[in-house]
Amino acid sequence: MEKINYSQIYSKITKGLSTKTKDIFDRRFGIKTSQNSKAGKGQTVSIETLESIGNSLGITRERVRQIEEAGFNFIKKNNKEVIDGICTQFTSYFEGRGSFKKEETALQDLGGAKHKPYALFFLSLCGTFSRVAGKKDYAYFWSTMPNAEKQVKQNLESLVQGIEDKGTLMEKQELITVFASQYNAETLASYLEISKKIQQNKDGKIGLVTWPEIKPRGVKDKAYLVFKAQQKPLHFTQITSLIDGLGLNDGAKKTHAQTVHNELIKDTRFVLVGRGTYALKEWGYVPGTIKDIIIKVLKEKPQLASQEEIVKEVLAQRLVAKNTVMINLNNKKYFTKDAEGKYLVREAV
Repeated sequence: MEKINYSQIYSKITKGLSTKTKDIFDRRFGIKTSQNSKAGKGQTVSIETLESIGNSLGITRERVRQIEEAGFNFIKKNNKEVIDGICTQFTSYFEGRGSFKKEETALQDLGGAKHKPYALFFLSLCGTFSRVAGKKDYAYFWSTMPNAEKQVKQNLESLVQGIEDKGTLMEKQELITVFASQYNAETLASYLEISKKIQQNKDGKIGLVTWPEIKPRGVKDKAYLVFKAQQKPLHFTQITSLIDGLGLNDGAKKTHAQTVHNELIKDTRFVLVGRGTYALKEWGYVPGTIKDIIIKVLKEKPQLASQEEIVKEVLAQRLVAKNTVMINLNNKKYFTKDAEGKYLVREAV
């Protein structure tokens, strides 16, 4: 997009304003702050509220708003051609991006690092763009569409639900393909940018912030990520080392093995499959003792009632010695054998 020297235009079109009105504009859009500091990409524009300005001038916030509105009207009346040109250019920018854009990005794209406050001023001056305040689910954004807040909120909720239904992390291109029938790439980018529920992790994968792969919360989520990366049962001491080795901690923070062990015991995503060794429940492992596993096998698969078949099934669930399974299987308090030597759960006899 062609960059225009908005600071020069601003100086020219505000020349006929009173000192008070010019000061209000400077403070409302962060222009004084911008002129006195080196603005850069990623920095937000420092603006003052109507109430703050009113308090310093000894007038009400409503009076500040009236002065601002009168100033806008004066500028638009005396600089129609210039203002129309800028507003047309701004409208074209939004139309190519789904009719809305995150405020920080729009100011950067329209004004560049040096002229973000002026871009904010002209967005407000045009009168055809609406600024929607950020909420817990989305950031501040500007839009050209009517009922922008309602429309964007509904579409964001639908997008979040769609990603949740998909249930897996996606590359950006895959996400574009999945939602191609609803949004083009530019519109989807605008939604992803303002959403606080959808984020990209350090590997460039996109998902929901509630997913540990996107935003791990505590040791248990970090342990979960280690399992997903290794795809095999692990001892809690191995998990501890891998959490640190994979860079899942902030800075030089170290993970303690006992903390990992305690978290794994409490979290139902993990199943103890051997002495200090855990696996993910989602891999098909079920919680319980060796006795519990034998009972489950005998009740769910009564045809596998021979000693050899039972041991094989239990060892698929637990990393223990065959003899440990045999000791449990031969406990007559819980198991018995019929005339053919097949094992049964005693309470079922």
